[in-house]
Amino acid sequence: MRVLEEHDSMVGYTVFSQAVLLAAGIGLSGLAVRTYRSEKKPVGRAFSALLVLLGATAFCLGITGGTGVPNKLIWLFTNLSIPVALLAFSFNYYGITLLGSRVRAAAALTPAVLGFAGGTLLILGTPSKSPGPEAPLDAVAALPAGVFDAATVFDRIGLYYTAGVVVFAVGLVAVNVLRYEHLDTRLAALIAFIGAWPWLGNFLFPEITPVYGDLAGVSVLSLGYASSALVSGLVVGPLGLFASSPAAGNVGPEHALDSMADCVVITDDHEQVLRLNAVACNTFDVSEEQVVGRSLSAVVGRSPEAVDEAGTTELETVEGVRQFEITRSPVADGNDFQRGTVFVMRDVTQRQTREQRLEVLNRVLRHNLRNNATSIIGRAQLISDGQKTEAAAEQIIETTQNLVGVAESARDIENMMATTRPAETVAVSPIVEEVVSTLSSEAEVTTALPAEATAAVSARPLTLVLSELVENAVEHNDADEPYAVVSADRTEDGALQIAVSDNGPGIPDHERAVLDAGEEDQLQHGSGLGLWAVHWGITQMGGRLAISENDPRGTTVTVTIPTKKQESVTAQSDEFEATA
Repeated sequence: MRVLEEHDSMVGYTVFSQAVLLAAGIGLSGLAVRTYRSEKKPVGRAFSALLVLLGATAFCLGITGGTGVPNKLIWLFTNLSIPVALLAFSFNYYGITLLGSRVRAAAALTPAVLGFAGGTLLILGTPSKSPGPEAPLDAVAALPAGVFDAATVFDRIGLYYTAGVVVFAVGLVAVNVLRYEHLDTRLAALIAFIGAWPWLGNFLFPEITPVYGDLAGVSVLSLGYASSALVSGLVVGPLGLFASSPAAGNVGPEHALDSMADCVVITDDHEQVLRLNAVACNTFDVSEEQVVGRSLSAVVGRSPEAVDEAGTTELETVEGVRQFEITRSPVADGNDFQRGTVFVMRDVTQRQTREQRLEVLNRVLRHNLRNNATSIIGRAQLISDGQKTEAAAEQIIETTQNLVGVAESARDIENMMATTRPAETVAVSPIVEEVVSTLSSEAEVTTALPAEATAAVSARPLTLVLSELVENAVEHNDADEPYAVVSADRTEDGALQIAVSDNGPGIPDHERAVLDAGEEDQLQHGSGLGLWAVHWGITQMGGRLAISENDPRGTTVTVTIPTKKQESVTAQSDEFEATA
């Protein structure tokens, strides 16, 4: 009689535990639906997935009552799936995008999938894992022994992997909650409890039941799921799991780095690249995978020692040669020990060119306008006095034409600097032929350009640069038989080199300074804008200029310009409006 009473009591407890599991499953599933509908953010969706998984497994375990092959399979699925769901939630809560790509997600799921496949084979094909004395499926049991050896390995891999995942996920949530003082510190323990306790109960179930019986195992499971349901309600409700978004504190710096307009490169204490933002990748046409672990020169073509912090540094970019202001800041830890360096590179080409243009135009206005105006006034006074009227009038006309020429040059420069980089390349040969055809000099000008020569630049700056160079080569040529040659060739890296050679007297040093470096001597400078137009035009095209002496006399000016198609960029259109 007593045995029957104990049996009835155990049955009653078992039924009660099953009822608790069913109720917990319904409660968790209902809370998951409510959370999914109210929280549209990724962290809300991830938490909903965790809750629905907990609810579904609790409901299924409540039906099976902790016995039979289905219970074994549910146990296996729960052990392997809950840790992955908890990991996905912790990543969303922390703001980590490790599972953002399909490859990474597949890599994270593979050990769990292998564990489920191996564990399923063991449950269905071996008596040791099945609930009865014999294997449930003879067809599976008949598989070769090597299959079960591999299944055992996979099963252990899955269980050990998910155990580590639980510890990692719980720690990640705890670190995130404790990092921000405005968050309720109880959240860390409660969130960990929601996922970890049911998993732990399932994990210990095979160890509990042989010693204490199925009732003890089901009781532990029911307690774990019921507690998780209650705690989930507290976390979502009064404790305000979604009232704050701590992930922004972790994602924010990453996005701030990529949203900066400047190039940013972070190196370690051995000057090896650790991180660079999207602007740096686009500017120097590299990817993080290509340069991480390599030196700074792999990104910008210069070592840290070659970086000029006092002035500007010339760097090769996808848009050609650009001028950068580079600052470096040490990265120190809490003990002021330097761990690395942050390099911030700001493209100041537009600003530098604008300052040069303002300075040069100011000088031209002060110098040319004042001198020419003085000359016009003097000649006008001669005409007024009746002296040398015809000669004075001619000089006034000539001086006025010079002023108009300067104004037209300034207009051409502004129009040139307002152009954008074209999406397609332009043919160079027609531009050169047009430039040569407009010359009024008697000097012989020959061209040697391949018909297929093209450049990824706008036609306007290229035309202006070549016009100034060819015109300068023939107009100032004092040779008995003056000539100029315009030729083109490709460099080893595919850029186009256009050379203008002559047999003239050469370019004065103060004018070469303008072409070489965009500088003028304060005491000795040119009176026009032609050479500056060349300098700014080459800067606009992202090109380079080189000057060499010919033997026995003359000069060759070589312009190197890019030929690869790049995205269009507006050059200083916000600085000046092009005049018609």
